[in-house]
Amino acid sequence: MAMTTGRAARWLLLTVPIIFLPLLLWRSWPQPREVIYDLYRERGRAKTLSALRGYESGYSDHFEVLVRQSDEDVADMILETAEKAYKPVIQAVGYKPEGTIPLIVYPTRGELRQAFGWGNGESAMGVYWSGTIRLLSPNVWIDEENQRERLKVFQKLNPIAHELTHYVLDYMTDGNYPRWFTEGLAQRVEYKVSGFLWIEEESTLDQDLYTLPDLHESFDSLQNQPLAYRQSFLLVDYMAQTYGERALKNLIASLAEGTEFAEAVNRTFRTPMTEIYADWYDWVLENRDELDDVG
Repeated sequence: MAMTTGRAARWLLLTVPIIFLPLLLWRSWPQPREVIYDLYRERGRAKTLSALRGYESGYSDHFEVLVRQSDEDVADMILETAEKAYKPVIQAVGYKPEGTIPLIVYPTRGELRQAFGWGNGESAMGVYWSGTIRLLSPNVWIDEENQRERLKVFQKLNPIAHELTHYVLDYMTDGNYPRWFTEGLAQRVEYKVSGFLWIEEESTLDQDLYTLPDLHESFDSLQNQPLAYRQSFLLVDYMAQTYGERALKNLIASLAEGTEFAEAVNRTFRTPMTEIYADWYDWVLENRDELDDVG
C-alpha cells in the first residue's frame, strides 16, 4: 500500500491565517459559527494526517485506512467492517458526508494516548476527533489467532459504527449538538449494527440518575461515566420509540440548519426537552428492573 496524503491541500488548510476570520464575518456569511467550526475542524484534520509518520494507506469505496506495517494484516478487516457499517449509519443520521473518511489505526495504547495527551489511566478502542476516526489496533485487544474467529470478535466489539456516527453527525450539523445526544445516538446505531451495548455494574438504573442539566452541561466531567452513557442511550432511544425514527431524523436535520437544540426538540416533537426527560425518567423508574436485566 502506498502512502497518499494530499499534502498540498493539507498544507493550504494548515497555513490559512486567522486574519481571514473577521473577513468571513464582515462579508455576512449566513452561519459564521458553522464556518469557523468547519475551518478549525478541517485544519485539525489536516494537521493530524500531515503529522503521521510511517503509515501506509489502503482504500475502500468510502474509507481510507492508515496503518503501520505491523498492522497491515488487519487493514482489510477494518475496511470491510467499516463498509458494512456505512449504510446503516448514513440512514440513521440522514446525511452522506463528502470525500473519503480517514481511519487511523494506532499500534499501541501508548501511541493512542500520546495522540490525545492522555494519562496512563485513560484508554479507548476508538475516538472521533476533528474529522478523523482513530482506532486502537485489533492486534492489541483480540487474542484469537484463527482469522475467522478474529473477524467475529472484531465485528462484534469494534467501535467503528459508533465513531462513524459521531463523524457523520458532526459533518452534518457542524458541531451543533450536546455531548449526551451524540453519545446516545452513536450507541443506538452501534447497537443496531453490531448488537454491542456498553453496560457495567456502575450503570445500573437502581441509583440516583443524572438530571437533564447534568447531562447537558457537564457530560464529560460526570463521575459515573458508565451511567451517563447508559442514560444518554436510553434517552435517545426513548425519543425515537416515542416520537418515531422519522422525527428523530427531523430533529437532526433541524440541528443541521443551525437551530439550537432545545428549540429544535420543541419544534420537532412539539414537546419541550424538559418534559421529554421527565416522562423518560418516570418510564425508567417503572421499568428499571427489566432494563437492568439485560445479561
